Amino acid sequence: MLFSIGTKVRLIHTNDVGVVQEWLEHDLIAIRLSDGDVIPVRQDALERISTEQATSVKAKIVPGKKKPEPLPIQLATVDSQYMVLKPQGLQLAFDPVLRADDTPEHYRLFLINDTQHHFLYQLTLNLAKEKVWTTQGRLGPRTMVEAGSLKYAELNDNAAVHLENWRLLPDGKGTGRRLVKEVKLRPTQFFNKITTAPYLNRPVYLYQLFSEKELTALPVPAKPIPPPESLQAYTSRKVKTATKSWFNLQELPHEVWEMATFANEIDLHIEKIVADPAKIPANQILSTQLKAFDAYLDRAIRLGVDRVFVIHGLGAGTLKAKIAERLRASPAVVSFTNEYHHRYGYGATEVIF
Repeated sequence: MLFSIGTKVRLIHTNDVGVVQEWLEHDLIAIRLSDGDVIPVRQDALERISTEQATSVKAKIVPGKKKPEPLPIQLATVDSQYMVLKPQGLQLAFDPVLRADDTPEHYRLFLINDTQHHFLYQLTLNLAKEKVWTTQGRLGPRTMVEAGSLKYAELNDNAAVHLENWRLLPDGKGTGRRLVKEVKLRPTQFFNKITTAPYLNRPVYLYQLFSEKELTALPVPAKPIPPPESLQAYTSRKVKTATKSWFNLQELPHEVWEMATFANEIDLHIEKIVADPAKIPANQILSTQLKAFDAYLDRAIRLGVDRVFVIHGLGAGTLKAKIAERLRASPAVVSFTNEYHHRYGYGATEVIF
């Protein structure tokens, strides 16, 4: 069926009434509803309710596009894994959740990292320049994380997603440079972004945020000091560089700074957790170790890390048993195991959240 701009139509599945606004890609038509909202609707989900044209808009007959049937908005997950032959970097996926009539209800937002690097991120959804929600965390290599959701109707509310991102340095001493990206969601462009996403293995609306080259680029090095350089000048320059690096780390948002400085292991040997272990009475050593463990576990859960190692040593096994009791009682712990590890032997427990 052909529809002209200005034609009054009814949405077959919902009985909503509107007027044809414009033709979009993939046989979608922009419909202005009676409440003023403009939504994209597939041509076969519409029926004409009047032959009259809207008087305020000059009718223009648009011939139907003779194209193959478009892909459905959401396909079933394929059995084989999506192979990442060349890392693309950081990507943002909008995965539609459909109603019974196959219209989108909302979108699940996934942050995808198909590189070999670790990142810290802070993601914010804004509607009409007002913040709706913010989330932050750590994103491991070759993985994804569900970051939030966006209602279908909110696409018409000047929706924008703001991302701040830091690459964790391999030496564990801080982060790389801060990268910022804002994605403004425009419905006419949004519905052209459908493609199969890595790790989700199904068609979603996908945005490229940062390429791997952008993510791994090093900051521009400081201008070198020309020789000759005295020992005093060399020492002064090194101290200033280290101080500047530490200060930049402190300028991160508090939650991100905590994540950047969080160690994924804790050594509970008494000499590792108190300044002067000789002052701790023998009957207080176990309680001191458990107090340090409880504080570390609470922080790991609050920051949303995925796994940690708790070094308890071998000994009589009392500390290991007490730690196991606490881990079994914590609803945030998915599993824990005390198997041989190339760094710790049998003296550490791996905890998965």
